[in-house]
Amino acid sequence: MNRLAEIFSEQGELITHDGTYQNELETIKVIRVLPVHKRQRFNRLSTQLLEDLEQPQDRQKCAERSRSLREEGNRVYKTKSSKNNADQAECLLSACRLYTQAVLEAETAFDELCLSFANRGMALQDYGYYEQAYDDCVCALEFGYPKKLQHKLIMRQAHCAWKLGDAKKLGEHLACLEQLQLNPSYCQKLEELQQQLKMLQGSQKAESTQELQKLTGDTHKISMDSSTRGRYMIATKRLSEGDIIFTEQADCFVPIEQRLICQKCAASLLCAPIPCPQCHQRVVYCSRRCRDLHKYIHSYECAAYRKDLLIMLGVSHLAMRLLLTYLPDWLPQLRSASNAQELWHRLMQMAATDANCSPAPQSLQSMGMLTHLDKLPPAELAYHSLCANLLQVYLFKCTHFYDQLSSSGSTASLEDWHLIVAALILRSAGQLLVNAHVGNAISLCSLPANEFPLLQPALWQGPHHLRRGCLHKFAQSTLQTAINLPYLSLCNHACAPSIHTRFDGCVVSNFATRPIEAGEEIYNCYTLDYRNSMCAQRRQQLESIYKFTCCCDKCLRVQPDQDYLKFHRYRCERTQCGKSFVPNQSSLSWWLQPDGNGGICCSACQTPQLTTWYDQFLALLEHCHESEARRNLYKAFDNLNNWLLDYHSLKLSLANELIVACFAVKEDGVTLDDLDYGQLARIIDFQLAGTAAQYGINSLEYMTKLTHLFDLIAWGKHKCSVPQLKTMRAALNNLPSETKVIFVNYYNDFIEQLCKFD
Repeated sequence: MNRLAEIFSEQGELITHDGTYQNELETIKVIRVLPVHKRQRFNRLSTQLLEDLEQPQDRQKCAERSRSLREEGNRVYKTKSSKNNADQAECLLSACRLYTQAVLEAETAFDELCLSFANRGMALQDYGYYEQAYDDCVCALEFGYPKKLQHKLIMRQAHCAWKLGDAKKLGEHLACLEQLQLNPSYCQKLEELQQQLKMLQGSQKAESTQELQKLTGDTHKISMDSSTRGRYMIATKRLSEGDIIFTEQADCFVPIEQRLICQKCAASLLCAPIPCPQCHQRVVYCSRRCRDLHKYIHSYECAAYRKDLLIMLGVSHLAMRLLLTYLPDWLPQLRSASNAQELWHRLMQMAATDANCSPAPQSLQSMGMLTHLDKLPPAELAYHSLCANLLQVYLFKCTHFYDQLSSSGSTASLEDWHLIVAALILRSAGQLLVNAHVGNAISLCSLPANEFPLLQPALWQGPHHLRRGCLHKFAQSTLQTAINLPYLSLCNHACAPSIHTRFDGCVVSNFATRPIEAGEEIYNCYTLDYRNSMCAQRRQQLESIYKFTCCCDKCLRVQPDQDYLKFHRYRCERTQCGKSFVPNQSSLSWWLQPDGNGGICCSACQTPQLTTWYDQFLALLEHCHESEARRNLYKAFDNLNNWLLDYHSLKLSLANELIVACFAVKEDGVTLDDLDYGQLARIIDFQLAGTAAQYGINSLEYMTKLTHLFDLIAWGKHKCSVPQLKTMRAALNNLPSETKVIFVNYYNDFIEQLCKFD
């Protein structure tokens, strides 16, 4: 990152802008029309940076690390025969985890890579992850698994195909095995699978599948009013709270901070990640299918990941991915253009395509998104211009991206294409600054970046079935993706949005948060909403990033912060006063400031608050492993009612710390009694009610807090009523599909059957 800053600083000194902004093409031209000596220096700096960032692989060391991990996995796997069923499951996952690390460490040491895939496939099959085990067998063969041993993998593929109910694949593998000379043991397995094939063919029914449309829902339309606000979205019929408005499947996203999620579908819960061997463990996929579907895009990004270039460039990475994804669709319409100006003019004509009546292709929606590059400070515009130029140089020097341009039929010169490629990346970066979204997901707490939730042996009793009392391990919501959603971007901003967005990988669904009348505009929220931020804070962010002043109903009220401030109301500690108050804005979250303890004053009598109750609570929290301290801690929490009113933000924070601490000491072997569990249930109920008030019952924040209550019920330490049970079960529908299956399984395994109703 420092090297990039140095290069950009030197390059920035070589270029000058005259202060007027025309468009992205003219901005990039400023770089291209430098005097010869300056341009040569500028280009050498870009080339030198790309060379400096190269990180060569040491294949021998990769092989040694991979072999060591695989052999340790073998040792663990062999112990399964002496285990009972529960310990066998843990043993198999432990082996899978080691084999996965071996797969990641192998990189281009293909002799080791294929063996690691083969062994992981064996363990995955035994555990019950048949689809992933099948993929691993194919990967092992793909990377050169020894021919004399290939019958083992084909037999595993046949077994997995049977378990998956795939008669076609099962038949193909059995036909292959029938041509081989097998020992008696394998012959017996072959005969058994042949019988299974007959049964499968007899019972299998043809099923039709319908591919997910990229955009669904007919309860809305987009209207255009170029004289006032541009495009916006309105409802064509009345919508009830909870109705789905539309679903959008994104063509383009990138993992935030290079998280190890599937680069094609954004799945974050992986049990058998398949890496690109060239990328130093930075790119993985959830399946071979996703890897193959993403092959075209990754062929142009692989070298950049190997250089660790993309993490330095922020939004420009997603901008480049938009170019990689959409340019092939645009090229046929650019054949008649003979120079950069004509290419740009044609592209801007395409960007102006009217998507008012029916949604245009996502490529055109994206190219037509709003941008505020013309309003950026000169330094920021220069930074994004340098990023775009660097990525264009990278695509030209480090990939075969330009091959498709030379064969596109256009007579434009190479220099013209340099301009267009950089200008398109800059344009997309400017659009994404104000239109990109951030996708979130529930994740496993405190898990290292190179570990995978589904491979943690202590958590699972079977595929996607947690052990009793382990759901609270998923009490964390993290940002996973920067994602391009041009259709959702058509919704204007309001601090009280009328939609709730659920991210399910790269599929995004939007639900009505309240009744919406026919003809009413549909609003999204670009910032923290009115319940979780001050009006001035939102306005500053909206004006800085989105270049407008919010005039929604919540901001135009006489007291625009009343909903937020009700989570920050205190009662004065001074007996003679005792009035409720809200401290000044700079002190609202004083406990999060390094030197903020006790830094609030009563706004009625100006008396500084001692907040000894806060210090006492934290002191007791440190001794949570002691029974007497926990008793006093519950009392101290109740005592907070004297000073922190309603669902005070600090009280909710302390409730969470108390709950997490009690669960942690239980995990460490401390025995909690019925009084502990009763107090915990009461405090969790308070936390859930406060979270619902602040974020809504549909939020991931609510779902992460619900995990602790589910575990209390699973332990048989809490009972709930029928209405409560129905509410909790319905809340699971707000989860992304990969997380929902885990939560629903947990509910079915432990919750419903243990709840006794009066």
